[in-house]
Amino acid sequence: MTKLLCVICASALLLPLAAAADDDLAVVVNKSNPVENLTKAQLRKIILGDQAAWSAGKKVTVVLRAPGQPDRAGVLRTVCGMGEDEFTQHLMQASFNGDAGNPAKVVASDEAVRNAVAALPGAVGFLRMADVNDSVRTVTVDGVAAGQDGYKVKSGK
Repeated sequence: MTKLLCVICASALLLPLAAAADDDLAVVVNKSNPVENLTKAQLRKIILGDQAAWSAGKKVTVVLRAPGQPDRAGVLRTVCGMGEDEFTQHLMQASFNGDAGNPAKVVASDEAVRNAVAALPGAVGFLRMADVNDSVRTVTVDGVAAGQDGYKVKSGK
């Protein structure tokens, strides 16, 4: 009976951690990209088009799900601190000012995100850990990997 009680208590304590990890979106890059870690600030600059190239010189291509998708909404909220309307307004203003970088490649599915990142040497995208395979490579954000406590890139589900 004591063992059962311990198992139930441990499960109750770990369940919120598992649920939090389910919301994590791994930052994935092309396997040829040598980057291992990005700060949240760097990731924000990349998504907003303020950083057009990786440190090794390759052109950055951001791969995002279509507007209205929970993963896109989560990336915009947790990384950029904005919703879809603010993101669109930022892109329009950057275009008007001549500061528009390489526009994000918008795809319809998680599989399409993975395939685009695998095919484009400078690509970066966002996937749930269940959708990551060996065709892409994950990078940490501020030194924390997806699924670990304190990870900052979340889905908007």
